[in-house]
Amino acid sequence: MRESGTRESGTRESGTRESGTRESGTRGHPSVRQLVDNIGPALLRLVQEGTGGGGPLTDIVIHAPGAPTQLGPGCVVLGVGVTTEAELCELTAAMRRAGAHVLALKAPVPPSVDDTPTIIEVNRDASWMHVATTVREQLLEYARMRVRSADSGAELFALANAVYEAVGAPVTIEDRFSALVAWSEGQDRTDSERIETILGRAVHQRTLAEQRERQEFERLHASSEPVYMEATGAGQLARVAIAVRAGSDVLGYIWAAVPGPLSEAATARLREFAPVVALQLVALRTETSYARRQRGELAAAVLGGAADPVEASRLQLGSGPVCVLAAAPRMAGSRRSDALDAAGLRRFANTLEYFLAAVHPRSAVVAGTGAVYVLAAWPSEHATPLASAVALARDFLARTPLAGDYVVAVGGPAGSMGRIADVRAQTDAALRALRHPAVRGPVVRTVEDMALAVLLLHLADVTETLGLSDAGGALHRLRQNEGQDGPLAATLAAYLAAAGATDSAAEALHIHPNTMRYRLRRIREVSGLDFADADAVLLAHLQLRVRELRTGAAQGFV
Repeated sequence: MRESGTRESGTRESGTRESGTRESGTRGHPSVRQLVDNIGPALLRLVQEGTGGGGPLTDIVIHAPGAPTQLGPGCVVLGVGVTTEAELCELTAAMRRAGAHVLALKAPVPPSVDDTPTIIEVNRDASWMHVATTVREQLLEYARMRVRSADSGAELFALANAVYEAVGAPVTIEDRFSALVAWSEGQDRTDSERIETILGRAVHQRTLAEQRERQEFERLHASSEPVYMEATGAGQLARVAIAVRAGSDVLGYIWAAVPGPLSEAATARLREFAPVVALQLVALRTETSYARRQRGELAAAVLGGAADPVEASRLQLGSGPVCVLAAAPRMAGSRRSDALDAAGLRRFANTLEYFLAAVHPRSAVVAGTGAVYVLAAWPSEHATPLASAVALARDFLARTPLAGDYVVAVGGPAGSMGRIADVRAQTDAALRALRHPAVRGPVVRTVEDMALAVLLLHLADVTETLGLSDAGGALHRLRQNEGQDGPLAATLAAYLAAAGATDSAAEALHIHPNTMRYRLRRIREVSGLDFADADAVLLAHLQLRVRELRTGAAQGFV
């Protein structure tokens, strides 16, 4: 048992005990004490330091009584709905079997005789959604530290504070893709746009589009001096920014949120800091790029089926099932420039990599040509890897401001490394179909979800390659009689889409069922189509669906 007062005072000891806990963690993952101290006592309070182990935290799991939960080592378990001692005992027993040792519960914490788990008390008035988001943000921030130099990261934050002191305005330092690298103190004096950037760790896609429309980046790239930009709306501050360069290569930007133009002295100071920040950005890029490039190349080899099993083991994906996720902007034929698409894809890949480092470390990200791939691995005993991969993709798209019009196809699971190339090919086909203008519906779909669209797209490819018409036989005769898009062709399409249900087809066309029956008789008379001939009906239906794909009609799939 624990005594809250005693435990609380014990957990608040600073000195050697805290430093020892900090040293026991691993770089890139916080300890329980670091997590609680960083978030603060207004939301979290450490009431029991368990005997089960003090390893680093890597994941967050939401548990509700009666619902299936995947527990594992290193996860913080949010005990949603756990209010009785019996529920607590059942959950801690499950945690002990799975090797999980950290549990968060709403106050008041039910009494328990189990001293194995470390227990965090959550403010009873806080929403679980807020708690989950806050804890995940902390895990994400520590994960970002894992893919960048701790020294360089610390120095960049120190530099940001130095710029803040020098120019008298809170600043952010962003990389060339507008992903947030560091920020200064004083952000409470800024506006909603700046706060959104810090919380999302990247400039929101909407804000980026507005900046491009105002040609702000063109102005920054054309000048070696700080550039003043007027406030864009009520409640927003103006900005002063300068491009950070290494020679002619733009590495990133320093942005200061200001109420008005800087003085000459402050402008000069900002200009002086730019080359200092450049040195740190160069170091940061050099230190992380080699390791990330090696991992990316190895993951790409695994996706292509060319990786040696021993080499592939360096990805540390384990021996369990692996799902392949492929992401790309929905509109395959957008008018954006190739350079803009490539830059957006790199930003998306970087943000996705940071996210996965925090919430699903057993993964690898590959930025391919036109798409971003993820190898998401699961333990051998995991019962639903495909559903979990879909949930992972939805979670990321819901959280990142960079999601925009991105869609994600999910394939697998592959039972072995040798099967991953086949799953990747299936996922590529599903992604191509998911991006098609005729496809509407959820932005995350499995290969099985997209099976019909994949088959129809391949059929469209074959007919086009062979020069076959998309309107032969009965459908050809029908169009000869009334043109390409007459009412009888639309009636036939609705009838076939309704699987021959006359009333349903009539309702879809907003006509009377008797009118529907009359049109079906006219279709027989004009085209010679025999609705009892399954092959003839199948051919007409396939021709209609292929035409929908070719014309980009929106009613094709849901």
